Amino acid sequence: MRRTWTALAVLLVAAGGLAAPAQASVDAATATAGAATAATVKVGRVRAAPARYAGPCPATTSFTAKVAVRGASQVTYRWLREDGSKGPVVTARAANGSVVARDSRSFAASTSGWQALQVLSPRKATSARTRFAVTCQEPPSGRAGTGVAEERAPRVTVSLARPAPSSGTCAVPGRTVTFTGTVKVSRTPAGLSYRWVDSDGGPEPAERLWFAAGGPAVKEVVSRRTFLASQAGRRRLEILDGRGRVVARSDEAPYRVTCTPADQPQTPAASAGNVRVTPARYEGSCDRPVEFVFHADIAASGPAKVTYRWVRSDGTSVPGEVVLPRDLTTTVSTTWTVADPSALAGGSARLELLSPTAVTTEPAAFTISCGADAVAVTGMEIVPFEEKWPCPGTSHHYSALASVTPTASARLPLTVSYRWRWADGGHTAPQTHTFTSASTLRAVRTWEEWTSKSGEIWLEVTAQGKATRGESARYEVVCGGKPPTGSYPKVVSITKASATPSEHRGACPVKIKVRAEITVSAPMDLPVIAQWTVDEVRQPLVDYANFPAGGPLTKAVERELTVNASTGKPVTVYLETNLPNVMASEPMTYQVTCT
Repeated sequence: MRRTWTALAVLLVAAGGLAAPAQASVDAATATAGAATAATVKVGRVRAAPARYAGPCPATTSFTAKVAVRGASQVTYRWLREDGSKGPVVTARAANGSVVARDSRSFAASTSGWQALQVLSPRKATSARTRFAVTCQEPPSGRAGTGVAEERAPRVTVSLARPAPSSGTCAVPGRTVTFTGTVKVSRTPAGLSYRWVDSDGGPEPAERLWFAAGGPAVKEVVSRRTFLASQAGRRRLEILDGRGRVVARSDEAPYRVTCTPADQPQTPAASAGNVRVTPARYEGSCDRPVEFVFHADIAASGPAKVTYRWVRSDGTSVPGEVVLPRDLTTTVSTTWTVADPSALAGGSARLELLSPTAVTTEPAAFTISCGADAVAVTGMEIVPFEEKWPCPGTSHHYSALASVTPTASARLPLTVSYRWRWADGGHTAPQTHTFTSASTLRAVRTWEEWTSKSGEIWLEVTAQGKATRGESARYEVVCGGKPPTGSYPKVVSITKASATPSEHRGACPVKIKVRAEITVSAPMDLPVIAQWTVDEVRQPLVDYANFPAGGPLTKAVERELTVNASTGKPVTVYLETNLPNVMASEPMTYQVTCT
């Protein structure tokens, strides 16, 4: 796939993104009829990638066509499709006498059709039609088009006890309120995730919960919040499936903390606690690295900047800081990647606050038990696009493929979640699949690279609470004849993902605002390109954000979704970047009931 920067800026506007640079508007206005009459246009063949697709759905087919032009500085075009629809009119500047037009379409079911490019100016011309076909061939998982009945996921019920009001002294280490939730599944084994959601701070990071075969179908989960100042709010417990979609939620439990007035400190103080690690116990293959994520809660008595460090049992110290302007509680995290799990029986980490108050928490610990994986990940390969376009002005298009098969020891039916991961820390949003027999899932991911770099990608599959990493594949992108000479700035995280309102009951249509904050490692001269995904279907909703030198390294991206009818269930939204690297947000969920 090839994209040019000028065409991309116009495409973003057509897709409802931010405004294109002002210079693009000036150039578009200077095109004259006299220049058009002397111009010549030649439309190349439309290429579909892939032209024929068979595999899991939803699937995306991309279209590109090159337009050669003489006697004009820009080209206006639109796409024609077999269903009679026409794409938006796009005006792009001709770079070196040519423009590369791009389009993509996502399909959730088997289909076939054609696509053609129609040039409107400086002269009218239409390409030949290029046909494509999409065949959704899910392995027996019960998805549409397979003819196989789906193994139903276990039913989940969740409840949350209401904590009693708390009052009294709130001096460091603070006053703690404990929330106890109960999660029940209709059968075991079952794997799911849960998260706590507060009225003042939104959702906390999700944590895994595993119900072993033959074990109890009811489990308690506990969360604690520490307060140094009077505060009231509501908290609920949400259950997520492997795709990050909310499948059950508890009623909201109100809480209230009243601190003794004389106890309120004159200067801000801070406290930390509730340190936990996911997974607390790892059981699985030990022939590849394993990640353990630690979380801790921080509270302040007033607006403050809190500096801290994580101290691990292997002697490593990881510094950090967080600013609490209005919401006086937050959750911080760190990841410990164990390179050789077979050489380590376990480990722990604690959080130390350095300012404005010195506090040391109790450590959270994990254990490692080496054993067999429930799935095997094999057949990893990278397939580049057949044409080699020059970069960095245009992009290189790649597809990664890997096979996932249940092992002989796996108990069927088996539900897994999987995501693609890159060595630079990037990852996609998770997808789920259910094996009802010893079949094979062929996972596919398409992405783009824009700058010279050496990369590495692999597929990570989580089954029965254990993460299995497939073999990685390396690739190298060389732009302008120059090999990689260091690391280009990248997207390091997408945080504070939220949908507002998360629940709506009333008149429709209703506007749902989805929002997330993108953080990059350093200023960059190219924009960050981000795309929205709704219930695993990538939408033509593209946004971009610029991070020039001297500006902030964190920026918010938001969009309004218009919902016209009841959703019937929670809808999950992700924000996922594709330039300069792939990175996915935490899930955002909303549910609409029209009355």
